[in-house]
Amino acid sequence: NNSPVTTKQPLQYQTTMSPSLTGGNDTSITSPIPQEIDHTKPMKEKSSSTPSLSSDRSSANSLSSTMNAAATSSKNNLDSNHTPANETSETAATTATSSRAHTPITSGTSLSSVSTSSHRPTDEDSPILSPANDDDDDDHAANAPRSYYYLTPLAVRNLPSYQYHGADISLLYQRVLSPLAGWLVDRATPSWLAPNAITLLGLAWMATSYAIVWWHCPGLYEANDRVAGALRGSGDGSDVGDVPRWIFLFNGVAMLAYQTLDNMDGKQARKTRSSSPLGLLFDHGCDAVNSILGSANWMAAMAMVPGSLDRWMGGGGHEFETPPSAVSAAFGGDEVLAALLVFCPMIAFYVSTWEQYYTGKLILPPFNGPSEGLVLGASLSILSFLYGPMIWQSTSLVDTALDACRPVVGSSLQSWKGTVRNMDLIVLSSVLALLQEISLKIRFVLRTHGAHTLRTLLPHALLVGGFLSLLHRDPTLLLRRPRTTMHLISGLFVEQTTQLMLDHMVNEEFLVRRRWSLVPLVVLAGAHMSVEVRDAVLLAYATGLWVYLAFKIRVTVYEICDVLGIWCFDIVTPHPKRKRVEREEERKRIVMEKEEKEKTKEEILGTMVGVDMMKKRN
Repeated sequence: NNSPVTTKQPLQYQTTMSPSLTGGNDTSITSPIPQEIDHTKPMKEKSSSTPSLSSDRSSANSLSSTMNAAATSSKNNLDSNHTPANETSETAATTATSSRAHTPITSGTSLSSVSTSSHRPTDEDSPILSPANDDDDDDHAANAPRSYYYLTPLAVRNLPSYQYHGADISLLYQRVLSPLAGWLVDRATPSWLAPNAITLLGLAWMATSYAIVWWHCPGLYEANDRVAGALRGSGDGSDVGDVPRWIFLFNGVAMLAYQTLDNMDGKQARKTRSSSPLGLLFDHGCDAVNSILGSANWMAAMAMVPGSLDRWMGGGGHEFETPPSAVSAAFGGDEVLAALLVFCPMIAFYVSTWEQYYTGKLILPPFNGPSEGLVLGASLSILSFLYGPMIWQSTSLVDTALDACRPVVGSSLQSWKGTVRNMDLIVLSSVLALLQEISLKIRFVLRTHGAHTLRTLLPHALLVGGFLSLLHRDPTLLLRRPRTTMHLISGLFVEQTTQLMLDHMVNEEFLVRRRWSLVPLVVLAGAHMSVEVRDAVLLAYATGLWVYLAFKIRVTVYEICDVLGIWCFDIVTPHPKRKRVEREEERKRIVMEKEEKEKTKEEILGTMVGVDMMKKRN
């Protein structure tokens, strides 16, 4: 028929040879096979090498007895699979065409393949039709390769089996902080509350405090009465100095709330049996973000001026009298002291993560930042609320100590009187505590894993060194753009620290060459450019970095949830893949139990054989 096809077309038939049916004779049979038909073109006439159905009918009839046997066998198979017996042949042929298991009959095809290749797929053949095969389909989906953006196939395989190993040997944590968090989890925390929600709630406390302090102290130095008076006298910044003290009280309370909630999330996870690698990474990421929030609020609470105001104002007749500081002069200025307050917590944090990356354990020392450090930071803010931020700009502590020691040491140390501010003591104690902690950790890792581990410290060394170089080239940077600069430092720190932790959890190599986000910092530190251009580049750099981080964090959290079959902030609603994960865990448990039984059986048989041999010898 050469007319265009406009109706449903019958199956096309092809002549094939089946020696197994004819005893080796070249007798042809016809079989329906799926063929793509172009419904927009007229059908071509069959060639002479492809006989029609009517021309092959005589040869097909000669095999009627054999085909009847095949039909009987096929019917038995259909009946055993609960297929309706009165299904029409047209429906069967149509279904056979759409069946994924259909194979065309070719030379050498056995009778069983002929009878099964053209019948309608039963419930057992199709996992979509059979509820009993849902588990097999899910298992196939579980084993099928998935394409993720950040998680590699190795990460997908290793992530579910990760186990956290760590301890905090701080007496303050063991005697006070941990029992308090445990009591709050047992008495005041509902079981439906997700641990990650508790972690995020703690970070929200610190973010709120940071926003309040930022509003009242955008340049960090607004609480300094001496600077405020000078700015008022020069006609600049009439509102500088009007900083309410209650913001420092709120910051102290927020830090204690953050610390308590950070200790509660792990206990809530164990209570609700919802511990997961995602919880560890989420907690680690929130701690990394909180590092810059606490440092910025501490500087504002101590009325710190992060640089030279005389240099910033460019002379212009403005003179800002500040007490001489021997510590500031030794380090290179107050801008360096401000940088140390930012980087000391970050360096300690990164080195602890670096140690965990190689040793597999996170052991916090007897005096550490998450325990004693946060308590001291909260106390600093509360003291600023009680006595005013300017107490940290005075030299009262060292002067009182020198007066008390004068009968013993004489007047040899009196030259230090009035040159060491209380704020300088905070910076010195932070630096000394940092050196003591990281020296022990680095020495231990080098001794156990070799000098090649130092390359993993390179990204953080570039961050610290690049920023100090930039600050040396532009000493007024933290005075002009304090918030933008700290946000940039925080973004770079969060990116490299969380990636190092993720690589530790999935047992992958931390690739230094992929820390491309540090390249603009190196360029800024070495390039000669005007102040206006540098500020514009800095703002674009920080904005672009946090946009990228927002994407990376969102996608990474989604991928981890997809692999583990959990939700990030919900432990009540079942995840669609949780059933599959639980079934896989159950299968592994059964296999392990079976192996244990076989091992026990072999041991018993071995013991019995040994006993029999001893009896025979006796």
